Amino acid sequence: MSYNPTYTDKELLLLVSKGDESAFEQLYDRYLPLIQPVILQIVKSEAVVKDLVQGLFLRLWLNREKLTEIQEPKSYIFRMVYNQSFKYLKKQLTEEKAALQIAADQGGNDLAPSLEQHLDMTEVRRLIEAGIQAMPAQSGLIYRLNRIQGHKPQEIADQLGISVQSVRNSLTRSGKFLKEYLQHQGITLPLLLIALAMQ
Repeated sequence: MSYNPTYTDKELLLLVSKGDESAFEQLYDRYLPLIQPVILQIVKSEAVVKDLVQGLFLRLWLNREKLTEIQEPKSYIFRMVYNQSFKYLKKQLTEEKAALQIAADQGGNDLAPSLEQHLDMTEVRRLIEAGIQAMPAQSGLIYRLNRIQGHKPQEIADQLGISVQSVRNSLTRSGKFLKEYLQHQGITLPLLLIALAMQ
């Protein structure tokens, strides 16, 4: 699908439900500036905002087949924002209480659910890192410079003494390689989420 800013939110959700990554990126670009300030207002931590945004869009993608049922996309997404933000706050309180309880009683395991949730994203990051390590050295370097450090293709080309087109070609190959690498590990994610996971 080519970029089309005139799609309605509902049309984008329908396209995402069919696995359209371009529509997913458009939805992300459309909602990111709307939801970041709301999450920040609730959790009061910019570092946490980034993690919650990643989690929210990861959940949207993983449950994309259910998006066809959504009649009010904006309400649905903001309900997810509020639920996830308040769930985070509740988890923080639970962890603090659990830590105190564990200190008094070695048998407590109240931390298990939150640790499992944390390990999921940690495992995805670990697999992406392993995928980058498995690339040819220059491809891995170009991917890191662009996707992780945020350098533009022209800057990378100048730094490495290669053409901008070579940088772009390398990024395209690396993106496909990482998607396939993760698929072999049983994880299917769009390139956008792969890039976000490493930022």
